[in-house]
This record gives sequence, structure tokens and C-alpha cells, in this order.
Amino acid sequence: MSDLTRTARENTDPRPTTDRDPAAQGPAEPGSAEPGSAEPDLAAARRRLARRQEELLAALVAGGPVPPGFDERQVRAQSTGLAAKRRDTTAKVAPDLPRALGAQYGPLFLGYARSHPQTGGYRADARAFAQWVLTDGGPLADDHRRALEQWLHPAPVRPPGPLARLRRALRPDPRR
Repeated sequence: MSDLTRTARENTDPRPTTDRDPAAQGPAEPGSAEPGSAEPDLAAARRRLARRQEELLAALVAGGPVPPGFDERQVRAQSTGLAAKRRDTTAKVAPDLPRALGAQYGPLFLGYARSHPQTGGYRADARAFAQWVLTDGGPLADDHRRALEQWLHPAPVRPPGPLARLRRALRPDPRR
């Protein structure tokens, strides 16, 4: 910042000069004049803040109760938005899931997201969701169940057998 800019800011600052001069101020907090006396208050404030943040996070992503002091409608709206974003991202990472479940994918995923916070990446979340649908997601059509089981446990890829190798060897070379 140039000296001219600094001078202009200082001259237009509406706060009294004593607010900008730490030497002109008294102690910032009661009892903080003694070295180290504010640290216990600071540690307690940090613990309270961490607890409030955990409560808010639980309300946003795990269906927990809305902490006091927050607008319940707003927190629930944000929670629904975060779950929808998670649903859409999971669908991009694992497109076979929405294909396998069809119209049931969205409602099932939102039901899953309400009670299962994401603990790993989106691929792990997709696998956990598919497993949840098979065990706790409610009644499923047989073809949906088969598609999910096949997605979770794909058949091992086997190397070509002797007959497939012979056919490939006898096939004319397309480059000639």
C-alpha cells in the first residue's frame, strides 16, 4: 500500500484515533493485563465454538437437531441442498446407480443421506449407498436388486480361453 493511500485511509477512518493506536487503549479483555490470563478464556471460547460448529454440521449433513440460535427452516433448506448436491455428484461418479434404480434413485439417495453422513470420497459413498439400498433401503424390484448386486460385485474378468485365442489367430488382419 502506498503512503498516499495509507494517509487517505487514516484521514477518512471514522473511528477515533485511540481505536487505531494499541498503546492508547487499555487492556482488550478484563484480566488480560497479566500475561497468560486470557488464555484460559480463549481456550474455553474455542471449545464452545468447536461444539457449536459440530452441532451445526450435524444438523446440515447428518439430520441432527438444529442448534439454538439458528433459523430451523434455513438450516433444513441448506441441508436438503447439500444432500441434493451429494446425490448429483455421486450420480456423476457412479452413473450405473441412477441407471439401475431409475426414478427411485433420487428419493432413495436423499433418504440415505439424511442418516448417513459422507465419511469417505464419492466412490466410497456410492458403494455405501448401494449396500444400504440392498439391506435397508426398503422393497426393491428384482431387476434393480440384481443390477445393484452386479454393480457391487462384478464378475471377475477372465482371460480368453483357447477357442477365443484360436478364433483371433485365424481372423484375417484388417490392415492387409
